[in-house]
Amino acid sequence: MTGAGTERLEIPCMVLVIGSLQGGGAERQLSEMANYWAAKGIRVIFATWMGPEIPDFYDLDSRVQRVFLNVEISRDATCRRFRTTFQSILKLRRLLSHARPRVVLSFVTESNVLTILASCGLGIQTIVSERVQPALHSMLPRTWRILRRMVYPWCGVVIAQTQEAARWIQQNCRTHAAVIPNALRSLPPASVAREALIIGVGRLTRQKGFDLLLRSFAQVAASFNDWRLVIIGEGEERANLLRLRGELLLTDRVELVGQIADVATWMARASLVVQPSRFEGFPNAVMEAMGMGAAVICADCPSGPADLIEDGVNGRLVPVDDVAALARTMADLMLHQGIRERLGREAAKVRQRFRQDLVMAQWERYLLSL
Repeated sequence: MTGAGTERLEIPCMVLVIGSLQGGGAERQLSEMANYWAAKGIRVIFATWMGPEIPDFYDLDSRVQRVFLNVEISRDATCRRFRTTFQSILKLRRLLSHARPRVVLSFVTESNVLTILASCGLGIQTIVSERVQPALHSMLPRTWRILRRMVYPWCGVVIAQTQEAARWIQQNCRTHAAVIPNALRSLPPASVAREALIIGVGRLTRQKGFDLLLRSFAQVAASFNDWRLVIIGEGEERANLLRLRGELLLTDRVELVGQIADVATWMARASLVVQPSRFEGFPNAVMEAMGMGAAVICADCPSGPADLIEDGVNGRLVPVDDVAALARTMADLMLHQGIRERLGREAAKVRQRFRQDLVMAQWERYLLSL
């Protein structure tokens, strides 16, 4: 990864679009990008399809103009939902026509499709970004998959986070795809003592595999009575995870604390951070945990973890959906403090590798080229 070039990014205005600013990796990345560009004197308009009834989890710079498109992107195929979605496309189109940005940038498939439709024919450079491995995003309804293949060739470029995802986009959507990884936000120093604590961080969805983490911890908990597990995040799987926690007799050892802002402090305290995802895009939680010097175990899922972790050097990779392998690796690291510390020291080098100014320089080179 190279540093910033000498050319200055001369874009008077840009519009960034996403579903909402609820807690999540894509939302964090786009809000950080908005703040970065606003600090450079660019007029940034940040639009979300959902309205103010969904509270923002991430803070935006006071110089960023916040716009609500006031329509929930629903997957219900009813005439009413179609009409409201169509109205939201028109609302974004009016915003773009009035603001005349040089660039409109959207994150996440559903938002990408609607943004491309809204900007069509306006002469505005449209860039979209896929934030997971699209080949494995089976939860995306068929209608959105068809629309993605139809409209992605209409935009300037699709940004993926890994080469694997970029290849799929090029082959299946007949458009150019480029790779830009996530930037690592500014993190505090890891200055507190580490505890006998394992944490998992992410949305409580099947994708993130926290059911696997619970089952793996159940296999080793009796041998490590002083260790506990904390899962940070919210989502539709909360009730199922709580039920599984009870079935595994882990109620006194496992806590689901919900969504919290100060995740870095937990990562500094944790002796292990475990990410057992079934598939990923480019996992922010893993990168931040590594930046905080934690020993990290991650499922070697497509795609992203192997771009961050060299197994046995700066973290551990385990097979996807393999409870026994995850349990063995957890037990090995729980037992050996020295190995955890060595992995953590190597992991912390991501602070330089994915520094925000280096990653943002890649975004700006694409904007300049377009």
